[in-house]
Amino acid sequence: MSKYVYAAVFTKEENGQYSVCFNDVKGCYTCGDNLEEAIEMAEDALALMLYEHERERKEIPTATDISEIKTAENEFATYIACDTLEYRKMHNNKAVKKH
Repeated sequence: MSKYVYAAVFTKEENGQYSVCFNDVKGCYTCGDNLEEAIEMAEDALALMLYEHERERKEIPTATDISEIKTAENEFATYIACDTLEYRKMHNNKAVKKH
């Protein structure tokens, strides 16, 4: 499977930036200077982490339903989707030297 959807928790920091974490994917954190950038970075971070799970043949974590996620006053949860096949295509472009 190469398409995944996980809930992410976005925290608006005092400086206006957003921190993002995926509670279901251990070690998957990122941030952005604004909401648009944070969403983009979240998609990329999630794809990277799940691609690594696939590559290393680790179990893919089960996604928690967003309704089960508790958030603080300065936080919100939303779904982030990624496609590890597309990620692989974009980041595994090795140059081939032709003679």
